[in-house]
Amino acid sequence: MRSCLSIRWRALIIVWIATSACQPLPPKESPTPTNLPVPSVTPSALVSTAASSSSAMPASTQSVSSTQTPDVKQLWASGKHANTFVAAADGNNNECARCHAPMNWLPTSMNEIPATCQSCKFNISTPKPVAKADWKNIGCDQCHVTAKGVVSHQVAWLDATIAQFDSVSDPYQTVKSNTELCEKCHRDAFKIVMGKHAHIDKGCTDCHNPHSTQAGCTTNQCHPNILKPAQPVAGHDAAHAKVNCVACHDANGWQVQPGNDKTWVTLRPTDALGNSNPMPFVSHNVQKTVDCARCHFAGNPWNLKADKK
Repeated sequence: MRSCLSIRWRALIIVWIATSACQPLPPKESPTPTNLPVPSVTPSALVSTAASSSSAMPASTQSVSSTQTPDVKQLWASGKHANTFVAAADGNNNECARCHAPMNWLPTSMNEIPATCQSCKFNISTPKPVAKADWKNIGCDQCHVTAKGVVSHQVAWLDATIAQFDSVSDPYQTVKSNTELCEKCHRDAFKIVMGKHAHIDKGCTDCHNPHSTQAGCTTNQCHPNILKPAQPVAGHDAAHAKVNCVACHDANGWQVQPGNDKTWVTLRPTDALGNSNPMPFVSHNVQKTVDCARCHFAGNPWNLKADKK
């Protein structure tokens, strides 16, 4: 009898060991990914939104790994968006800050403050100017949807007034294109006129790098070989090395002359505020044909040889 019980116990132990070995191991707990915060002042490369909650970003939001865009921060730092604050003569914010430094701009009238703020039964005093130590430039969050410090690839316009004074409404406005985003600031007297010629079908980022804002006819995919054409092209020679492309191909008929760096550029007839004050400005209204006589005319002040047609 004792022998039978011993055999049974041994059999049970063997079965228990066998069944335990067949059970799958518990899954290893994967570390929770973290996302680097991207402050408005100093942007970083775009990072994945995998770690953020589903409510933080729309489902359609696309994001890219920081390893895919290692130069975004450097490009931004080299462009005009990195240092755009404009102050009045007294050193305080002015109307220019609305676009040059949106997060520094403060409303000057009750009509410019979101309705939710005006619903308060108490009078709201005019906000004090932003201290210089707190000035912010045009950072990632101004053009990219940002939540919990995570910058997505989704392009949208941040309404600075809502962002500062309305904690309920969504401060981001959707845009249909990069050009529409640019025109949130480049409007009215600052609007870029494309004209009806060669680039009428182009958008801003077809020529401008979206982060550095730099543009060049030979640095993109449009005219990569224009400086070394298969066949000689009049004006594309060493004698015109210091002549900007639009100085010859401008379709506005603007005045042309050398700039401070001796490079020939177009002059906009009026400054950005509409004053009659010609200033160097790259024309965006270009055409294929050129008129050499706009510079090479008889008696020109630069002693250029007159064009003989």
